Amino acid sequence: MKILMQLSEMQNFTPNEKSIASYILVHKESILHLNIQELAKATYTSHSAINRLIHKLGLSGFKEFIIKLAREFQQDTQNISNVDPNYPFGFDETPLQVAKEIAELMKETIEKNFTFMDDHLLSQTAQLLDQANRIFIYALGDSQIRAKSFQNKLVKINKYVVIATELSEWAYHTANLTSEDCAIFLTYHGKSPIFLKAARHFTRENIPFITITATNQSELAKRSSICIQVPNDEVKHAKIGTFSSQIAFDYVLNVIYSCIYKIDYLKNMQTLTQSLENSHLNHMMNDV
Repeated sequence: MKILMQLSEMQNFTPNEKSIASYILVHKESILHLNIQELAKATYTSHSAINRLIHKLGLSGFKEFIIKLAREFQQDTQNISNVDPNYPFGFDETPLQVAKEIAELMKETIEKNFTFMDDHLLSQTAQLLDQANRIFIYALGDSQIRAKSFQNKLVKINKYVVIATELSEWAYHTANLTSEDCAIFLTYHGKSPIFLKAARHFTRENIPFITITATNQSELAKRSSICIQVPNDEVKHAKIGTFSSQIAFDYVLNVIYSCIYKIDYLKNMQTLTQSLENSHLNHMMNDV
């Protein structure tokens, strides 16, 4: 997770650590020019308090902290754009201008999402799904379309995948999951009562589940075995369409599928080739 995000969430921070985090977030312009003594003096704390915070962020020391913070500032500067994810185009733009704006939005959403990616987290996710007997996906509305595309890819490499929220059968599927299965929640805000009921059941029964969401501090995200965050750029109601969120979901699911495929690359390549050959034979038989 990005350093700035951890600092802003202040999860499990002591009062001193919150004071240091707040100072860093407010003084982004000057923080890179301070040494540890100057930061301690400015925040009325101590070297040890700063070092404890840095270790809590998963970093080895002040030097690594400053280097990584500088990189994040650079990425944020590069990601600044005039494209509004809620209203990416105006009423007076030509079709070609609209095409350009959507292309920019797609590019920027993916680039921003990439900065959220974590090698260890992706590896854990792929291993968990690869080893699961069955995979159940919880997704509603537009997100269910992304879930179906993900399901389609996994089925072709012999993974048992069910859209649990299809045909209003989520309660039946939830009750039938076992600890050998795995669930995925695909939800931007993570506030669906249906999803929370299922997640609480999974927690009680020690059933692993993954949440892909823009709000990693929701109850659903905190209960998850693994939480993968996407950018939180969309306003809930005031928007033309769910462009940014669905681009982000599509990207994350494609990355996860690719990581699962990579675990047994040659076998999956053979399986996919065989599926395509069988599909071709079926078409030939139907034409007879």
